[in-house]
Parts: sequence; C-alpha cells; structure tokens
Amino acid sequence: MPLTADLKSRYSELWKAATAHPFIDELGDGSLPADKFRRYFLQDYVFVNDLVKMVGIAVSKAPDLPLARPLEDFLHAILGAEDALFIDAFKTLNIPESDYRSVEPLPTTAAFGNFLVRLAYEGSFSEICCALYVTEGVYLDWGERLRKASADPAANGSELGEFYQDWIDLHTDEVLGEIVRFLGGVVDGAESSETAALTRVFERALRYEIAFWNMSYEGEQWP
Repeated sequence: MPLTADLKSRYSELWKAATAHPFIDELGDGSLPADKFRRYFLQDYVFVNDLVKMVGIAVSKAPDLPLARPLEDFLHAILGAEDALFIDAFKTLNIPESDYRSVEPLPTTAAFGNFLVRLAYEGSFSEICCALYVTEGVYLDWGERLRKASADPAANGSELGEFYQDWIDLHTDEVLGEIVRFLGGVVDGAESSETAALTRVFERALRYEIAFWNMSYEGEQWP
C-alpha cells in the first residue's frame, strides 16, 4: 500500500475531522454565517504568507529540476491568481484594505505557520512535500466531496452563496488535483528510512488543519 494511502487509513478519523468539519458542511449548503467565513478568510490570508515561504524553500531543496518545477508553478499560482482572488474577495466580503493589510495571526494561525516554516528550514524535501500533501489534499478532498454532492450554497438565499460556490470550485480536482498527485508521489517514493518522520509530519499537519477549522468556526479559544 502506498504510504499516503496507509497514513490516510491510519489517521482516518483525523482525516475525516479535517475534511468533513461543520464549517465545510455549512459552507456547502450556504448556512455558514458570514462572520465565521470572514474570520477564516482573513486568517487564511495571513497563513498563505507562511505557505509561500515554505513552498519557496521547497523549490530550493528539490533534488532536481523536474521535482522543483511543479512546486515553482504552484508558488507562481499562489503569488499571482490566488492573491488577486483574495483581494477581489475582500471587496465582496466588505473588508476594507486597512483591515486585511493589518490583520494579525490568531494563535492557531501563528502556530500552524510556524510549524510549516520551521519544517521547511529543518526538514527534508519529502517531509515538506508531506506537509503540503496534507494542506492541499485536505482541501481537494472536501472540495471534490461538495462538488460530487452537487452542493449549491446559493440555493437557500445566502448573501454569500455565490462566493461560497466559487470557493468550493477553487478546491476541486481541476485546480488542485495535479499538485496533490505530485506531492503524494514524492511521499510515496520516499526512502523507507523516512517513514517515521513523514508519519509525524502527516499527523501534526492534519491536527493543525482541524485546529484551523475549529478556530474559524468557534473563535479562538485562548486562556
């Protein structure tokens, strides 16, 4: 069994919690309150800054050009089309530029980002790809699930229904499939001596994904 399949099976409950969270289900049927999505979206905008650093370092650590190129293309997409999408979306969400330019990471966002950046500097190429496999694979999983279920967030008259639909469409196979399959191939092709390290990275990244959804849905729980 490929390592990625084994890890998804071994941590199936965590994977389910990360891909079938109430936040996602309510996004799909349009019932997700706007304030919860705004909190999520602002924090995701902050998080992407650390994701960019991680992918950039991954490119520099790639063993050869064929392995670097897919990550370089992914980085280009984040810095180009995805950044433009964020800016347009903030207008839809009525979030002024002064707010999204000055937003500070909540503790969960900061911890998740710090984990990824530290891993990028200290981990192997395969470990970095494993973490990215989780961050992108989780989104591909729920995006495809909602697409196959014919999710229609605009059906109940939600003010953000059309925007929620666009966000779902952005995380389907057409957009994320290629990079997720590439990342999975790197993980599956890693040396057996890396299995223990890759397992730790997979579990930790998955737990952070769940914590990010919880923070977005429930608000930051901080003593």
